[in-house]
Amino acid sequence: MNTINCIVLNESPEDVVLFLSKNESGISLPRLDGLYSRANWIHVKDSWGLLTLIKKMCGDGLIRCDGAVIVRGPNWKEATFMLERKYAFN
Repeated sequence: MNTINCIVLNESPEDVVLFLSKNESGISLPRLDGLYSRANWIHVKDSWGLLTLIKKMCGDGLIRCDGAVIVRGPNWKEATFMLERKYAFN
């Protein structure tokens, strides 16, 4: 299992979205949907739950949607697991 899959399975969806939106290219909504779909909708229940989370995070300014791409917002913060250096990235 790769590191991204481990993160999706073991971390909060908010932290996953924060992590995946950290750089300028962000992550597309379809790709994020695919990550959770392959993980049997762990922590978000279904695509509607994921969209609800995205909308809340946009409202909080943590992220913003630039078309179908999620990028960091003005109130973005580092995901907790990144601050703890919980995963090794090659």
